[in-house]
Amino acid sequence: MIVSSAITFFVTSSSSKNKVQERKESKTDTQSAKVAELRKQIKDLQTASASRATIVLKESNVKVPGVVTDPADLIDQLIADGATGADVESQKRVIHYFESLVDAGEESLPAISNFMAQGVDKEFGRPSFRQQLGITNAQAEEMRTFVTESWGEGSELRKKMGELWSNQEMSREEKMEKMREIGNSSREKFMGMMTDEQKAQMEQMGGSQEERVRNMMRGMMGGRGGGRGGR
Repeated sequence: MIVSSAITFFVTSSSSKNKVQERKESKTDTQSAKVAELRKQIKDLQTASASRATIVLKESNVKVPGVVTDPADLIDQLIADGATGADVESQKRVIHYFESLVDAGEESLPAISNFMAQGVDKEFGRPSFRQQLGITNAQAEEMRTFVTESWGEGSELRKKMGELWSNQEMSREEKMEKMREIGNSSREKFMGMMTDEQKAQMEQMGGSQEERVRNMMRGMMGGRGGGRGGR
């Protein structure tokens, strides 16, 4: 009986342990399955969310009231009387319209082609000093020749200025005074190519006449006719 009881005890105990182990393994498998399912759901949600975000971005390209996006409308705004580029606010607006045309890419080409076919042109920006004074092409050519021959590479005035600056017997103040004299003489000759009306108009503009003439001469040297402005 004792042996039989012992055998029964060990068999029962072993069976109980096996059942407990089986329940633990079953519970672990269930939890692993739930975790795997949750991970799959999270991944599906992330994919769906990214897909919806892409769709929203693509479908959000709609016209907003007051904002010009159509290429033809952008060109109409550019050729309007108010788009001159003569002041900072107008310059910002003109730049915005041109950048919007660039952003539209190939969609802008038909509108641009239609505008070009009209043979119309428009200038943006502040009028140059030459334009304000009404300098003719003949005057501009004469002025450009004078400036190039006087101050161009290898010209006598540039050589003279170089020799003056390298003169060790003169003080800095003396050198500066001589250079101012040369510059003033050159500007007077330059202004001698203007009409009396143009000189009077320059006087009415106020500010530094010397600086204006100097800038105009620099513009002539660069072959741009002086000042800003463009098509």
